[in-house]
Amino acid sequence: MPSIDANRATTLTIQSALTFESDGTYAYKLNTKRARADQVIANGVSIESGAQFSFVPVANKRLSAGTVFTAISDTSANPISGTFANLADGSTFTAGRNTYEVDYEGGDGNDLSLTVVP
Repeated sequence: MPSIDANRATTLTIQSALTFESDGTYAYKLNTKRARADQVIANGVSIESGAQFSFVPVANKRLSAGTVFTAISDTSANPISGTFANLADGSTFTAGRNTYEVDYEGGDGNDLSLTVVP
């Protein structure tokens, strides 16, 4: 988890490739009061089967539909390899007062984005 403070989103930038191993968890914090979230930027991303995504909402404010958060920005030309075991591409989940749609091809085509949906 890149964030070290409950109220401040943090970006972790890795100059090389990043692998989420099968027993790993990405603890992703999103502050709905400030509409800010953690982000990982890496030059290539692989997610092994079994890796988990832990969504940690802070505050409970309703966000505007269409608001997009980039959880993982893959700066390589290749798409993200794999998906988190509990976060299927195209799925939706609700946390607090918001529902999010998952897209592993978001942003520039190879990012993990979460979009607020009605």
